[in-house]
Amino acid sequence: MGNLLTKHEIARLTGAAAENAEEQKRILDANRIPYVLKKDRSPALTWEMVNQATLARGATKSGSPGVNLPPGFNLGAAS
Repeated sequence: MGNLLTKHEIARLTGAAAENAEEQKRILDANRIPYVLKKDRSPALTWEMVNQATLARGATKSGSPGVNLPPGFNLGAAS
């Protein structure tokens, strides 16, 4: 497993504040991006997890790309 994203990288990716773990988890769940929970119940994930979820979403070809992304979701941060 690769290096974990920092709390600020997760905040940039999700568009939710670094202190708002519940909103981050909700956004990650809505976009089918897997994560694990740290002891403090905040999400932990790697760029590989983000990339795999992005590739899987592209492979389904259902609907327009990004149609399920909430406002503020920065998928560009994954590159």
